[in-house]
Amino acid sequence: MSTDAVDTQPSTLVSEQAAENSARLRADDSGQSGNLEKIRDILFGQQARDHERRFTLLEQNLAKEANALRTELNKRFDALEAYMQQEVAVLSGRLQHEQHVRGEAVQQLLADLTGLGTVVERKSTELAQQTLQAEQTLRQEALAHMLELKDNLRQTQTQLTDSLDRSVKDLRHAKTDRTVLAELLAELSKKLQDGAQQS
Repeated sequence: MSTDAVDTQPSTLVSEQAAENSARLRADDSGQSGNLEKIRDILFGQQARDHERRFTLLEQNLAKEANALRTELNKRFDALEAYMQQEVAVLSGRLQHEQHVRGEAVQQLLADLTGLGTVVERKSTELAQQTLQAEQTLRQEALAHMLELKDNLRQTQTQLTDSLDRSVKDLRHAKTDRTVLAELLAELSKKLQDGAQQS
C-alpha cells in the first residue's frame, strides 16, 4: 500500500465521523426544539390563545366600528347633500322669482316710458299746432293793423292834400295876408299832428 492511499483513508474516516456527529446534533436539536415547544405551550399556551382571541375580538370590533363609522359618514354626507340641494333649490327659486319681479318691473317701466313718450309727442304736436295757430293769428292781426294804419295814413294824406290844395286855391283866389296864411299853416300843422297821433 502506498503512502497516498494511507493518507486518504484517515481523512475519509474523519469526514464520516463529522457527518455522523452533525446528524446526531441535529436529531438532538430537533428533539430539544420539540420539547421546547411543548414546554412553551404548557407555560404560555393559554395566555397566547387568550391574546389571540382578544386580538381577534379587537379586530372584529374595529371592523364593526369602521363599518358603523362609514355608515354614519355616508348618512351625514347624504343628509348634507340633501340639505345643500334643498338650499340650492330655494336659492334658485328666489333668484327666479327676483328675476321675474325685476323683469315685470322693467316691462312696466318700458310701458310707462313708452306712454310718457307718446304723451310728450302728443303734447309737442299740440304745442306746435297752437304755436302755428298763434303765429298765424298774430300775422293776420299784424297785417290787419298794418292795413288799417296804411288806410288811415292814406286818408290823412288825402285829407291833408285836399286841405293844402284848398288852401293854395284860397290863397291864389283870395290873396290873403300873412296872418291868414299863418293861421292856415297852424291849422295844417295841427291836422298833421292829429293825424300822426291817430296813426
